[in-house]
Amino acid sequence: MSDLIHHIAIQDDWEMSRAFGEYVVATRGIHLDDEGFIHATTADRLDDVLAARFSDLTLPLLDIAISPDGLAAEGIAVEWVDGHAHILGALPMTSGVVASETPIAR
Repeated sequence: MSDLIHHIAIQDDWEMSRAFGEYVVATRGIHLDDEGFIHATTADRLDDVLAARFSDLTLPLLDIAISPDGLAAEGIAVEWVDGHAHILGALPMTSGVVASETPIAR
């Protein structure tokens, strides 16, 4: 199995997406349709992403751990750019794709 990749989600966005069965937020305040991919990164870069994109935000955040193998099984490609993963489609909110949803303590 490939190493997991991680996406930081605003908890409200993630929870509202459950009814649709897929998540389409590229990153904070940007829809997948506008960006063309969902931002993800490796576990060791999470703190850098939090500092760069979410440090001023007080809303609850989640670390969404994602299986690249699960994405591939769903026909969704992952492209790597400068050490960050770009998920090239909507994120299925299934157990085969989403390995865990962990609240981020700040």
